[in-house]
Amino acid sequence: MRYTVQLTHGQTCGQIPVKNDQGEIVYILKGNLNEFNQPIILTDINHNEIGRLYLDSNHLLASYSVDVVNHSLVKVKKFNSRFTNLFYITRLNYWIKGSLKQGRYGFYSGIKKVASVSSLVTDMGLTWSCDISRPEDVPFIILISLLFTQWHTKPLFLPTFNFQNQINALS
Repeated sequence: MRYTVQLTHGQTCGQIPVKNDQGEIVYILKGNLNEFNQPIILTDINHNEIGRLYLDSNHLLASYSVDVVNHSLVKVKKFNSRFTNLFYITRLNYWIKGSLKQGRYGFYSGIKKVASVSSLVTDMGLTWSCDISRPEDVPFIILISLLFTQWHTKPLFLPTFNFQNQINALS
């Protein structure tokens, strides 16, 4: 399944929609991307929390946690070295290969690719899309991809949307 997020530079802090391949909003990202210490929260369109990403430690081994409802806590480990960028996701046992700076990378379980992410800069801002093969990995991949985007782009502000939940009855 493909998910798309468009990050803009000119709007106020708040939230941004995550769209599926039909262009429908399926998730909302909330938080402030300017602050590495602030959590980023993923909710459904009814604003029920699905998961959150936050900083655990920033020592030799930088650690971020992804806490998804009804799942074990997952940590993103980054080995800080001037020679390499190594990333590992605990519990899921995924590693990340590719170029974060160029905006193209993949999530792997062993040698099998479970997700790919690509970024594109347009006149409206930065857009990235995730192709995720396992539905249970969606919240993890979206939150971790946002973390990588946060590391390698200038500070981003998320626009604020007011959603009205409307149910259309079939006649």
